[in-house]
Amino acid sequence: MKKSTIIILGILILVLASIALFLWFIAYTSTTDLSQDIRFRGYLNKSFLVKQPSALKRNEDLNIFSNYYIDVSSEEAFENDKTILKKYEIGDTIRFTSAKKFFSYHIGDSYYLLGNEKLDSGEIIEFEYSASFEYLPAIWETLEEFLERRTLEKNFP
Repeated sequence: MKKSTIIILGILILVLASIALFLWFIAYTSTTDLSQDIRFRGYLNKSFLVKQPSALKRNEDLNIFSNYYIDVSSEEAFENDKTILKKYEIGDTIRFTSAKKFFSYHIGDSYYLLGNEKLDSGEIIEFEYSASFEYLPAIWETLEEFLERRTLEKNFP
C-alpha cells in the first residue's frame, strides 16, 4: 500500500470513530432512584393540597418514566381537552411515592416525582411530574403548610 492510502484510511477511521463517539455522547442516558436521598424524601408519601388546576393525562411518546403525567395549567385549557383522565381541583390532594433523576448529555439532569392514582375504571396507574427540587412546586403545599398559611393570613376559622 502506498503511504498516502494509509494516511487517508487512518483519517477516515479517525473521522468515523469521532462521529460514533459523538453519537454515543448525545444518545447516552441514565436514570437514578432518588427516593432515599435526603433532599427528596420530604416530597414523598405526604399529601399535598393542589393550589392550581392540574390534570392527569396520557402520553406514550414524551414521558421518561411513565405513560401518564401531571399537566399544570388553567381551567380554560382543560375545558375541551379529551386526553384528560382525571382533573385535580384546588384543594384536592396528591401524593408522590418516589423521586427519580434522568440524565442525558444533551439535556442534563431532569428530576421527576412519581405517584400512583386510581382511575374511575379502577385501574391503578403510575404518573410522573417533572419538577425542580430547588423549591416546593408552586402548585402544591402540605396540609401543615396550608394550615400555617391560613393561620398567618387569619383566614382560618
